[in-house]
Amino acid sequence: MEVLYHQSQKLVFDIQDLLPQIDRNVGKEAAAIEQAILGKLEEITSNIQRLDILVNKELPVRRREARLKVDQLKQDRLMLQNAIHLLQHKRMQRDQEQAAREELLTQTFQPNSRETTLFIDQSLQHHTALNGIHRSLDDIWETGTAVLDGLRTQRGVFKKAHRRLLDVTSMLSLSNSVMRMIERRSAQDKYLFYGLAILTCILIITAFWYFRH
Repeated sequence: MEVLYHQSQKLVFDIQDLLPQIDRNVGKEAAAIEQAILGKLEEITSNIQRLDILVNKELPVRRREARLKVDQLKQDRLMLQNAIHLLQHKRMQRDQEQAAREELLTQTFQPNSRETTLFIDQSLQHHTALNGIHRSLDDIWETGTAVLDGLRTQRGVFKKAHRRLLDVTSMLSLSNSVMRMIERRSAQDKYLFYGLAILTCILIITAFWYFRH
């Protein structure tokens, strides 16, 4: 199971590296990158289905931790799917905007033509609307990226909390005799601390009195 999980994690990292390249490419290059990402997402989905089966075969002491890993992998897949869909929509809008500009430039303009004036007005309105959509998609992309970073941070915090919980559980499973021994040792340490504190105070007071006189 661990091997399959780490393979899936590598696919997640690969997709995260590929996503920014969609914005830096156009046309067939961007489409090819999108197809590569979709293929990796399908592979992650297939791995998750296998991991769901393997989790139930884990030992009870490891099953909970294994389930947490698979659930986190599902969250990563969902975030990546949302990100690629947003980028695809953004690229389509960009392509449409470019096509509209090219069409506008290829038009034959005639002086004092009402039809030409109306066409220019419509094209400008369309261009303005596309720019608004472009800005909205940029905001959504930034929000999605922030959420993904937040999930990664939460995953690290959750792992630390889980390790602490395992440590506490291990401590609670100690025998009663060991627990009593720990309690006696704690009491002895407490008395020793108080004794040393009182002795230190006496020495300080004595030294202070001696140097004053």
